[in-house]
Amino acid sequence: MRRSVDLTPGQRVALAAGTAMLLASTVLIVAAPQPVPALVQFFLKPFSSRLAFGSMLQGAVPLMIAGIGVLLAFKSSNFNLGGEGQIYAGALAACVTGLALQDATAPLVAVLASIAAGMLTGALLASISGLLKAMRGVSEMISSFLLSAAVVLLADALLTGPLQDPASNFQTTRMLSRALLLPRLLPPSRLDLAFPVALLLIGATRYLARTSRIGFELAICGTNEAFARYCGIPVEAYMVGTMAVSGALHGLAGALLVLGPYGRVMRGFSAGTGWSAISVALLAQGSEAGILPAALFFAWLKAGSDQVMIGSGIPSEFIAILQAAAMFLVTASSLPIMRRHRKIPASGVETPAAPQEPDSTGQASSEPGVTP
Repeated sequence: MRRSVDLTPGQRVALAAGTAMLLASTVLIVAAPQPVPALVQFFLKPFSSRLAFGSMLQGAVPLMIAGIGVLLAFKSSNFNLGGEGQIYAGALAACVTGLALQDATAPLVAVLASIAAGMLTGALLASISGLLKAMRGVSEMISSFLLSAAVVLLADALLTGPLQDPASNFQTTRMLSRALLLPRLLPPSRLDLAFPVALLLIGATRYLARTSRIGFELAICGTNEAFARYCGIPVEAYMVGTMAVSGALHGLAGALLVLGPYGRVMRGFSAGTGWSAISVALLAQGSEAGILPAALFFAWLKAGSDQVMIGSGIPSEFIAILQAAAMFLVTASSLPIMRRHRKIPASGVETPAAPQEPDSTGQASSEPGVTP
């Protein structure tokens, strides 16, 4: 007979991570021409040098920042599915601002203005979904997703039209001045100042969520909206505000990518980062501190998959399979297990077994109600 056993958040995360690694090993053993080198490339190559390790950490930065944004929306019982467009639009706004100011103002002013433009753009896009939900009851999942899809198409059109670099054959903006790019922390890798910024954001979010009045009221709004209204908490304000902050963090992630490793915006810039951030937030299981290991885990999966693709020819879709397997398990609240089936009478009422009589050795018979 089947029954289920509940899993704790930690068990779900461990199950997802372990399954992803087991699946990766199985696929590499079966599909790679040389399984042992492929396994080494996947599991160890991201840690093998300053370049590889720093690049992996840099890949975790947008996942950490955007993941915090998704998590904040979760806590207010909102689901921001527009992260992809918010990252893309925030990056484009930051790049345009930087290009406009880099020759007219000091580099620090241009950098801060670019970051502000990216955050404001992301916040405006996400707050539209929050307003629609608060005022008209429109699902924020549908509105944020559809708005994001439209924004991505608009950004692509701008990058192939008025914003395209005339000196380049690629669909990209002009390159930002080197004076505007964030300093690198672990050369020759692309790891830059955005990494400690992401760590500070995680720490600050965790502190505010646990110690501030806003964090307390936000938790109540997400847990029981009716009770929050009864307590006089402005639920609609938290709907809109949380979505706006979530969008601002996505915009910040895009802006820091432009001011860091890329220095420009190319068509298809976000490349699934917004969707990966949702996976990171789910893997974190509602914990701000869990964002860091979750982001590092997905960055490691991506870095290992890239190494395998280069060294063994395994296609890039390999990472998508691993992420899907991890998400399938991390969202499971229970696992089915088997237990011994006991016969139930036709009446539907289970009658107690007859007392067992001991045999000559003093042990009870293995058959209930039957003496040896």
